[in-house]
Amino acid sequence: MAARGGSELDRGVIDVAGVRRSYWLARAPRKRGQAPPPLLIALHGAGMDGQGMAWFTGLARRGPAAGITTVFPDGWKGAWHAARPPAREPELDDARFLAELASHLEGLGAARSWPVFLAGISQGAQYAEHVARNGLLPVTGLFLVAGTALESSRRRTRVPQLRASMVLVMGTGDPTSPYEGGPLTRRGLSGRMLKRRAASHGELPGEDIVASAEAVVADWATANGIAGHIATGGGITATGRIARPSIEELPAAPGDLPVTRKTWARPGCHPATLYRIDGGGHGWPGGSQLTPARAIGPITRRLDATGLLLDMAERETAIALGYPVLERGEIA
Repeated sequence: MAARGGSELDRGVIDVAGVRRSYWLARAPRKRGQAPPPLLIALHGAGMDGQGMAWFTGLARRGPAAGITTVFPDGWKGAWHAARPPAREPELDDARFLAELASHLEGLGAARSWPVFLAGISQGAQYAEHVARNGLLPVTGLFLVAGTALESSRRRTRVPQLRASMVLVMGTGDPTSPYEGGPLTRRGLSGRMLKRRAASHGELPGEDIVASAEAVVADWATANGIAGHIATGGGITATGRIARPSIEELPAAPGDLPVTRKTWARPGCHPATLYRIDGGGHGWPGGSQLTPARAIGPITRRLDATGLLLDMAERETAIALGYPVLERGEIA
């Protein structure tokens, strides 16, 4: 089936614990005798589906072009469930769906079982972080856009269970998911609809609190052995020398939003990187402004989130498989 972006997407379904789950697959080309490509799993936001995620990120075309099979799972009725399944579908298990989907695609010969990369936007980013933080899917890289971590997940697992390269792209002017953390903003008619949808999917009062962007990246720097601290209920407990991030102001086109890159890195460790978009709103940088800026804030066009994601996946795949690492430009 042709996606709106012009690439071929195959729709598939699998049964997971008695629940029928669907996905959209963009296969990377593979020559005879060539090993299967790595796998990228991209999670959509609330109210969307996998096909929409494939279209507006451009990953249906650009993932396979980079040699990476990319799959876009459909959440159950447009949502992901970190805390519990919805009452109407008590056997639903999103984490098991992702794990069995990766194994299923390996069985089809569409992708390797390792390395695997996990990405998400908005609620999909929150769920991707939860999955990786709790080690529910062994991923080599984690890429989050316009969504951080649920505080309920952080309370359960203060330091992520995996060591993985991690990138967070977040705007300071996001009217939906606050950069500094706190309750998700759900105002007006659309906010009431989001609240009702979240409640119908099992969210309880107080479970809509998210962590700040910088705290989440620091968590991953800690897990990767870079920043020597652990956040506890009583504050920050030092466990060694705290690494300072490198900070770089990226070049911006006239009239576009300023972007600052903070990178926590140390030789032999997976890096953790934050792209802070000053005044940036709720969307996929480099993608289309699907909703008016007055509602969700402006989307920077200069920063190419899809390019950053594929750059990370290509680099980490080369490292994992012992190939030379080729760096490419991060700004389109």
